Amino acid sequence: MHSTIREIRKTPEGIMKAQKAFEDFIANHDFRLPREIVYTGCGSSHFLSQPLAMATTRLGGRGAALPCSELLYSREWYSIGNPELLVAISRSGETTEAIKALKALDVPRFALTAYESTLSREADYALIVPAHEESVVMTHSFPAFYFAYLQLLLHSYGKETLDAGHVSSLTDDVLKNENHVREIVEGFDFRNVIFLGSGILYPIALEAMLKMKEMALFWSEAYHTFEVRHGFKSIADEGTLVVLLVNEPFDWHEKLTKEFQGQKARVLTVGRRDTGADYFIKIPELDELASPVLYLPIIQLLAYYKAVSRGLNPDNPRFLSKVVKW
Repeated sequence: MHSTIREIRKTPEGIMKAQKAFEDFIANHDFRLPREIVYTGCGSSHFLSQPLAMATTRLGGRGAALPCSELLYSREWYSIGNPELLVAISRSGETTEAIKALKALDVPRFALTAYESTLSREADYALIVPAHEESVVMTHSFPAFYFAYLQLLLHSYGKETLDAGHVSSLTDDVLKNENHVREIVEGFDFRNVIFLGSGILYPIALEAMLKMKEMALFWSEAYHTFEVRHGFKSIADEGTLVVLLVNEPFDWHEKLTKEFQGQKARVLTVGRRDTGADYFIKIPELDELASPVLYLPIIQLLAYYKAVSRGLNPDNPRFLSKVVKW
């Protein structure tokens, strides 16, 4: 059995590790996250930084997210305001760009990582979430990192934190769709895939795109849900799977589904209600801020089973390494 599938299945366990990491942090630090925060990371960690920035803004602060390289070399092109904290994210804590980016701004520094590491040691504060993985690609550590930091964000802003046991149980329910995901992949040999999401689910669509490229070495795209209609939809045909990530569908989502079906593409809707799609996976109801943790296992499973169907080993994708150094 691949390490990747074992680690995807550890998502419920990862949520509980995240809760403990959060509790340990607040027990040992008299610290509250400020309102103006810049987030940075590379690859999956950058896609993680985006919903964290969105959550910060949604809760009344102001979050901005940049890839480490952009923060280092091109930040004058971005509106980052006057940040009070820089949060650098790296699973290993040894990524060259993340370590360098931690020193890019003259503000307090915060590390979000899975290990005691160079990043955690050089930061003023470190939230260490020990969702360790053997595989190269980031899977259950992504929702674990997100959940731990979201709890800290809620706590810092005087909001009620989430019930970790309940969230963990919901991720377990979501994972029960594993056979359905496998059947979709085995029943439709799609040659490209488009992931769509709006708001906090747009970065999840980006992460889905990356997972498909990393694990399955497969052509994938990601767009804001309705922006896809403005030229991008031309790539969709009878060999396309469109994955629609949506918390609360409305009539536009149903129209979009029919539009893609009219181009002979097949649609998988992942959300609380079907949109008339060819395939549907129901996501349990949860506070929208926490919803990414329920969608991530589905998109990871989709990429995993596409890799397996292509005879690839998703644990060790070609040209990739677990820790990216320069």
